[in-house]
Amino acid sequence: MLSDGTLLQLNTDSAVDIELGAGRVALVRGEVAVSVPANLSLTLQVPYGRVVLSEGEVCLRLLDEACRVSAIKGAVSLQPLRGPAVMLQAGQQASLQAAGVGPVKAFDEWQLGWREGALRLDDRPLGELLRELRRYRPGVLRWAPELERLRVTGTFRLDDTDRVLALLAASLPLQVQTRTRYWVSLTAREKRA
Repeated sequence: MLSDGTLLQLNTDSAVDIELGAGRVALVRGEVAVSVPANLSLTLQVPYGRVVLSEGEVCLRLLDEACRVSAIKGAVSLQPLRGPAVMLQAGQQASLQAAGVGPVKAFDEWQLGWREGALRLDDRPLGELLRELRRYRPGVLRWAPELERLRVTGTFRLDDTDRVLALLAASLPLQVQTRTRYWVSLTAREKRA
């Protein structure tokens, strides 16, 4: 929490640069959730432009060529390096790119579950879960490409990734191969005759 009551919450493998006097936060990498109290404004700087938040809550995640912005409460202004600003209302998300703002759509709640230490998925590809889970594990987590398309539904705690992998192996046609605690591979389970 900053001295003015602004709350910042960083996801794993994330970093910010904070200038308290200027009321500015720069997202350097990863993901941050920001909650700004009443009568305050905060500018969030990303490589593709600025996000201005007044009395609300927002989540920003840096991607390869954009920043995904999800408005959780209140309204937020997305100001790309080039192009017009776009306002997001609570429940909406858009992709902030240097050349403009992508389509505004409803955001997926599962993308914000990390704030409570869990991922909630409803019929999502396993590849999405594994890419996110990899952020919370030390070492290497690999999987066979054919596992990407398996569908997953459930709530998965992020504080025990070994348990999540065991649950996946028990409910899906895959097996976990552990070379060391820091080297885990998932493969398709062999079909028995």
